[in-house]
Amino acid sequence: MEIDKILMKYGKRLKDIKNMPQPKDSKTEGMENKLIMDERMYDRKQLHSEWSTKIKQLNIDQLGVYNAVMNAVNNILEEVIFVYGHGGTRKTFLYGTISAKLRAENKIVLNVASSGIAALLLPGGRTAHSRFEIPIELFDYSTCNVKQNTQLAELLQQTSLIIWDEAPMDHRFYFKAIDRTLRDIVGSKNSDASSKLFGGKVVLLGGDFRQVLPIVPKGGRQDVVHASINRSYIWKSCKVFLLKTSMRVRDVENEDEKIKTNKKFNEWLLAMGDGRLNAKVETQENEPTWIKIPDEYVYGTGKIDIHNVVDEIYPNFLTKSKDDKYLRDKAILTPLNEDAERINDYMVDLMPGDYKLYKSCDEICQSSVDSEEQFTAYPPEYLNTIRLQGLPNHELKLKEGMPVMLLRNINPSRGLCNGTRLTVTRAGKFVVEAKIITGSQIGKQLLIPRIMMTSTDMKIPFILKRRQYPLKPCYAMTINKSQGQSLNFLIRCPLT
Repeated sequence: MEIDKILMKYGKRLKDIKNMPQPKDSKTEGMENKLIMDERMYDRKQLHSEWSTKIKQLNIDQLGVYNAVMNAVNNILEEVIFVYGHGGTRKTFLYGTISAKLRAENKIVLNVASSGIAALLLPGGRTAHSRFEIPIELFDYSTCNVKQNTQLAELLQQTSLIIWDEAPMDHRFYFKAIDRTLRDIVGSKNSDASSKLFGGKVVLLGGDFRQVLPIVPKGGRQDVVHASINRSYIWKSCKVFLLKTSMRVRDVENEDEKIKTNKKFNEWLLAMGDGRLNAKVETQENEPTWIKIPDEYVYGTGKIDIHNVVDEIYPNFLTKSKDDKYLRDKAILTPLNEDAERINDYMVDLMPGDYKLYKSCDEICQSSVDSEEQFTAYPPEYLNTIRLQGLPNHELKLKEGMPVMLLRNINPSRGLCNGTRLTVTRAGKFVVEAKIITGSQIGKQLLIPRIMMTSTDMKIPFILKRRQYPLKPCYAMTINKSQGQSLNFLIRCPLT
């Protein structure tokens, strides 16, 4: 019975596992669905108060989205709504207002996002992968790993609204897999739902196509566009709402020079994203794709010196290197992981104090090779040199007070998602103690264990198993990892 209670916290039961003994105690009879209980344990009075405050702050465009969603939910209409707004139009604020209203009415709202960082900004948010159990390798015919008559299936059946932030970042196969899964899960209780998009559920998607689009390994521009959600059959059924007002840069009567500069930069960014800037054709190109960036938006030219970049973003670093607020608001963005690692290594060496070195234990998954000879052809020394996206490196240097980023969804309900930023408070022998500095769980102390991680990269002819702390320094990060974050001081730095 105790084991059954523990499994319930993760949406499982002993009866879901084949050949496991079942508890016979009468206390287990009628135990409620833990996932549904969690979604209905909100303070309804507090949520209603929160909603009454937020609803007054919505602008006309946001109210249009709000009314459309509430009408669809209250009248049980099978609608898919897409909110298209650039950064600063307060899409997250709109999601929070809608969630507060529906949850105050004891309805279930599932808030998900494409990245862990964006998920942490949503009330009760989870990554789409962890919530819907989306397979890591996805194909046109894939479905989610949700079985009939499980707690997750029951949760999906009773859900009133699904909010999905940063939707343009995900491959169109994700939405197809969820559509197919919801038709199957909801259709088992209501036969009419099997023929409706997303099983008849109301789905609110949001994002900005000017920002990061799906990643297609070795793919060109056409492959990326073809992978986007607006190339899916789902897009034809979407009601698109446009948010145009930037709430970060508002019109005020007495504008100072800084506000005018910010507005000018914001307008230039939107013009670039919309393709309204004059572009030039380079050699061997069929269409103009190159634009000139104004000099005031460029930090230096030619070869970029790491020391100057660090001084620009992290002034007085030696005296403030362990200040959480100082580290939370700053980041250096790079297009490539290699550049981010170079900057992070430089910053770790620059930070005062001794580091603790953690080395991984690497091996090849035996089921991924055909023969014993192939298994022994790659010694541990070679496996230690492999660097793959999504896996920590063989050697991990940690100092107390330094910022790190989580690379796995360890416990989303406690704010431990892929992309969560933390600071190291103690580098122990068996665990790393850290404090969350981003999202809704700021200040919470946590213990990070070593875990076994496997690669899915097709560059190597086997599956690599690496046992290491799922952490990496994050003074610098890739542009994709920064999606969904709000930073006060940043610089985009491609090293040459």
